[in-house]
Amino acid sequence: MKFTDAYIRNLKPQQKWFEQIEFSGLGIRVMPGGGKSWIFRFTFDGKRYKMTLGKYPGIGLKEARELMLEAEHLKEQGINPIEHAKQQQAKSDNTVKKLALSWYAHYVEKHLKRPLTVKKQIDGDITMLLGDWVLDELETKHITQALDKIVKRGASVHANRVLSSLKQMFGYAVSRGTMSTNPAANIRARDIGGHEKPRERVLSLDEIKSLWLFLDGKDSQMAPQTRIAIKIILLTGVRTAELRLAQWDEINFAESLWTIPAIHSKASIFHKVHLSDLTINLLQQLRSISQSNYILTGIDGRQPLTENALPRAIKRIQERLGIPEWTAHDLRRTFATQLGETLQIDPVVIEKCLGHKMPRIMATYNRNEMLPQRRDALDDWANCVYNLLQDKVVYLSSVKSM
Repeated sequence: MKFTDAYIRNLKPQQKWFEQIEFSGLGIRVMPGGGKSWIFRFTFDGKRYKMTLGKYPGIGLKEARELMLEAEHLKEQGINPIEHAKQQQAKSDNTVKKLALSWYAHYVEKHLKRPLTVKKQIDGDITMLLGDWVLDELETKHITQALDKIVKRGASVHANRVLSSLKQMFGYAVSRGTMSTNPAANIRARDIGGHEKPRERVLSLDEIKSLWLFLDGKDSQMAPQTRIAIKIILLTGVRTAELRLAQWDEINFAESLWTIPAIHSKASIFHKVHLSDLTINLLQQLRSISQSNYILTGIDGRQPLTENALPRAIKRIQERLGIPEWTAHDLRRTFATQLGETLQIDPVVIEKCLGHKMPRIMATYNRNEMLPQRRDALDDWANCVYNLLQDKVVYLSSVKSM
């Protein structure tokens, strides 16, 4: 018997499963429910074997014959087709993509503060560029070639971030015995994206005034949540994520205090932020439009503002207002710089305002939270911004007291 498409198509199920085999060894198995699968019967080293080639009609007769011929070719080379299939399956289960998914589920999602940032790297870069590589076959040169592609699209800094994630991911694989060595361990960031110069962008007082007035004007065409978020970061110096994930139970209006939980703080410590009258007014505006426990919500009023909302808004502001390039983090740097240069605030107080973890030796001998000094600094800064908007001379209370 030699199979034809019509013969296979017209095979009807019976009460029990059955198989039909043609002279070549190619066969079809028919299940009581009507499902059909291709099989191949063969002899290897004096023993009889039967292997499954795939399901019909996903695999047609022509494709089934090709798979059978591939198996015959392996036999001619002294390779058992079934053992070969098992080895190939093991390889497919041991790829960079599978490792990335495991690393994210078992480590990143549970231990990193910003897992979604890594998730974007996995989906947009790691899986796309390296996902199909079998771990045992992956070499350092393959990783550098992938990173070079990221650099070529003009994302040098991002390439360095992806390199950092790859080092962690392959280190995770080594710790679990999936890999014997880390192929990214000796790749240096300076050889990929180059040395990253720390950003130094600080908005001037005139730029702060222009930005604030633009946000208050009709031309901004932005959701109130976005406009207010930019102002709060400028007034308090908090990190974007600390504000974006903040909830109302962190705010004590009676004491003018915002307590950021350690889980949202980059330094993994509780961070207390004094709320000036200007900041409290902004928070009350947010409260009137919030429909959830999140302070800063998206347009639905319930879910927290997305991670990309502020960067997109800032890019639109730059296009319309003409202020040279700046980011949300530059607002935090502006806050710190203006406290030091304009208001002459003590550097240690500024570090406390920023929620930085103090060096170990300083932390050991100086556990003073300096809350009164931080309160004065934030009030002075809010007054400075207010005076700017009123075209008044900036009153430097901190300078006067020195």
